[in-house]
Amino acid sequence: MTNWMRDPRNSGNRSFGPAFGGPRRSGSNRRSGGLRELIQERRGILIVAVIVIFFIIAAIGASNRPDSEEGQQSLLSEVQSAMVQAGLPTVEVRVIDWNVILEGQVPSSDLKEAAGRVAQAQSGVVNVDNRLVVPASAIIEIETETVSELPAALSDLLLQARLSEAAARAPIEFESGGDRITEDSATTLDQIASFLSTNVTVRVQIVGHTDSDGDEVANLNLSTLRAEAVRSQLVARGIDPERLLTLGYGEYDPVADNITQEGKKRNRRIEFLVLPEGNGGIEPPTTTTEPPVTTTEVPSSTTEPTVSSTTESE
Repeated sequence: MTNWMRDPRNSGNRSFGPAFGGPRRSGSNRRSGGLRELIQERRGILIVAVIVIFFIIAAIGASNRPDSEEGQQSLLSEVQSAMVQAGLPTVEVRVIDWNVILEGQVPSSDLKEAAGRVAQAQSGVVNVDNRLVVPASAIIEIETETVSELPAALSDLLLQARLSEAAARAPIEFESGGDRITEDSATTLDQIASFLSTNVTVRVQIVGHTDSDGDEVANLNLSTLRAEAVRSQLVARGIDPERLLTLGYGEYDPVADNITQEGKKRNRRIEFLVLPEGNGGIEPPTTTTEPPVTTTEVPSSTTEPTVSSTTESE
């Protein structure tokens, strides 16, 4: 009877829970274990999401990239043309998997660095492997009669490379069929104006080019107007107009084909040429339209020719 009436709470280590006065069981281990599993699960989901996003971005980039062979050939032509414009025509260019490889020899380390910057500035270039070699000896013997054949002094070549780099970052564009410069070209104009403000003695020839669509004479006039429009924008940014020469070249100096839209777009361009001291720039193009034939009779008398002048009628 006594054992039957005994309080069960005194029966050794037995416990029937808090309802019978026993201690509460701790649930901290279960909670911490569940939290750890939740964190690990979310971390795994986050890693998977990052990997998926990476492959999506890579796929989008691949889909936006032009055909590999054709696109890389176009990039090769673009970089080679930029080298010629920068006064570095001897630089050999190769393109492998959108990586530009520069080979050959240049007279100085400054020109090697400038060539690398010009190549990197071209759209579509992933990386530039600059393998240009600078001779150990900078002494180059040049005969007197060959000096006039040099395109410019090394300092002018370096300036041309830097100017071409600034102009190549984003081409100056115009509204279709006119000489109105688009708003997107403002950044490039600012960069060129900054270059000219820093190099206050540099004179530049601004050359306008078009594609072959339309009439030759109309294209020549349009390219002239576009070159003048660029000059006006630079003057508005504080550049002395006496330092800026303009020339319209029309469709006579293409750098790509005039069949595809991409080729025509590349031909529609503005070039900036650094003019060495005493150089008047390149000459206007020789048009294919023959001028009217005129004949002048030579007088038989020995008297001096009469100088005549004409005035415009009101």
